[in-house]
Amino acid sequence: MSQLIISAIGPDRPGLVGELTGHLHDAGGNILDSRMVNLRGQFALMILLEVSDAAAKTLPRDLPGIGTKMGLNVLVSSQGAAAKAVQGLQFKLKTYSMDQPGIVARLTNLLSQHEVNIEELVAHQESAAFAGSSLFVTEMKLTVPAKVPVRKLRSELESLCNELNCDVDLEPN
Repeated sequence: MSQLIISAIGPDRPGLVGELTGHLHDAGGNILDSRMVNLRGQFALMILLEVSDAAAKTLPRDLPGIGTKMGLNVLVSSQGAAAKAVQGLQFKLKTYSMDQPGIVARLTNLLSQHEVNIEELVAHQESAAFAGSSLFVTEMKLTVPAKVPVRKLRSELESLCNELNCDVDLEPN
């Protein structure tokens, strides 16, 4: 058996997921993991698919054309050997602030300096009726290496969030 990573993006419409996953099922594929989202009318997905070795040779050739007929730009890549997982403690990081450029870049840069691995990141705007503008929220699942003092990381996150005028929560997951 082989594993493929499939990514796709295109205009959202009802039935799109069923149509695409139907093609994957017809090829004998088994979805191991996926993330799918509608981003303001654009559908985006990533799928980790397990298939026979024979299908792993034909899907990368055939699936982009099938996707084009569906209105999707599809990319298929072979999943090589899994990278060694970062060892450490699992945390959840959440921030809330008035929307401004650079929030994600500055947060992720600070985490990178401590070799914190971001396992998942979701960022979105929410209506903040009480403030008359948009609220920007980030939610991350992190792996913090055991060598990183959590108290120091939390302090640096709080300091950065003070500069960005945002609230921050860092809790064990």
